[in-house]
Amino acid sequence: MGYLLLALLSLFLHFLKRLYTPYKAEIKQTFVLALPIIMGQLGIVLMGVADTLMVGHLGKDVLAAANQANSIFFMVSSVTFGVMFAISSRVSIQVGEGNRLETFATYRAGQWAAILLFLCQFTALEIIIRNFGYLGQHGSINELTPGFLRIINFSALPMLLSTASRQYTDGLGHTKVAMSITFGGLALNVLLNYGLIYGNMGLPAMGMYGAAWATLIARVGMALAGIWYIRYSGFLAIYRPPAMPAWPEIKVQLSALWKLGLPVGLQTFAEWACFSISGLMVGWLGTAQVAAHAVALNVASVAYMVVSGMAVAGSILTGNAFGEKNKEAIRKVAYATFFIIVIFQLFNVALFMLFNRQIASLYGVDAEVMPIILPLFFLAAVFQLADGVQAGAMNLLRGITDVRWASIISVLSYWVVSLPASYFLGIMLDGKVFGVWTGFTLGLFVAAAFGVWRFYHKLKSLTWE
Repeated sequence: MGYLLLALLSLFLHFLKRLYTPYKAEIKQTFVLALPIIMGQLGIVLMGVADTLMVGHLGKDVLAAANQANSIFFMVSSVTFGVMFAISSRVSIQVGEGNRLETFATYRAGQWAAILLFLCQFTALEIIIRNFGYLGQHGSINELTPGFLRIINFSALPMLLSTASRQYTDGLGHTKVAMSITFGGLALNVLLNYGLIYGNMGLPAMGMYGAAWATLIARVGMALAGIWYIRYSGFLAIYRPPAMPAWPEIKVQLSALWKLGLPVGLQTFAEWACFSISGLMVGWLGTAQVAAHAVALNVASVAYMVVSGMAVAGSILTGNAFGEKNKEAIRKVAYATFFIIVIFQLFNVALFMLFNRQIASLYGVDAEVMPIILPLFFLAAVFQLADGVQAGAMNLLRGITDVRWASIISVLSYWVVSLPASYFLGIMLDGKVFGVWTGFTLGLFVAAAFGVWRFYHKLKSLTWE
């Protein structure tokens, strides 16, 4: 058996080398650009992981409540994030066109968009908080979640301003900037969690609400750091015009961001809201089910952020090639993006299958929750490939500005397939959290299949005016 496995591994590596060699330069370029983005993305999601790890030791009720608060926050944030994601696409195209000074006006427009989107997001979340009881959550979740959600609601503005800075520097290809700021924010968040959750370092013990305050303070610090760096860094001086952009110029770029970003916002909302609403369905099943869902989704989100970073790098390079009107370069970047994503996700499949119990034990969950978590890791392994491929396809479509089709595919996959399937399998057939997860796994495979088809169909007929 050992010789057979070695023979199969050797055959696989030989096959992999044949796929890699013709696109070696493009794969290397994509990976080098992606690595700092991946680290930055991981820094963002690791804030949530740190919160979950540290709050999880307070008990499954607290873990479930914090998870539901963050889930609802990011469901609403998905629209605003989607619009902000358009900044990097817009900037990368401007760089490809050779219009580097215009990129700063796009950044300033992104700051205005952040303020306007914050006002909408804050209002929407406040309405949800005041009417939280209508969501039908379990008793302890219903009591604890609104207070946590109200605190992190104030963090939406610094989060969006920080996102505008990160999208701008990423779009320019200077991806290490956001990575450094994000890891600084992560370190601050963990330190404040240690103090404010448990009452260490002379700070008051605030329990789960300490994690919310830590997140708010860390996001303010990240926003200020990003704004300062872009305004005063000598490294980015070549992108700053001699005079700050006037309102008419900002208005033109703001209009372009709405045009590109709103369909992206619809796409991200369709996907993220699907996961959030699925989480609310799990909330009808009790705190043990929610705690298991929180841990498994938390781990899966780490893997997703890695492939998301790769996909964003693909989007930036595609945007550059689109601005240069180079179809062959777009095709090569797409190949490199999918190649890296698939290889990484195959590694995750093995990791989730072989070490599910060890990973779950890191969260300190009790004996009641562990048997629920382990089957979810099996499903997480199953949907890894589909999740990575759909992320790559959606970002590549964004790079060539085909954002409407990305929105249509997302709505079809998540709202027509995932949510009805999750409700039917998890609630009506009493499959509980495993049934809910099976539903959104089906949606991810649909999104991956249609996303890849649309990208290559659009690439084949791509023309420039």
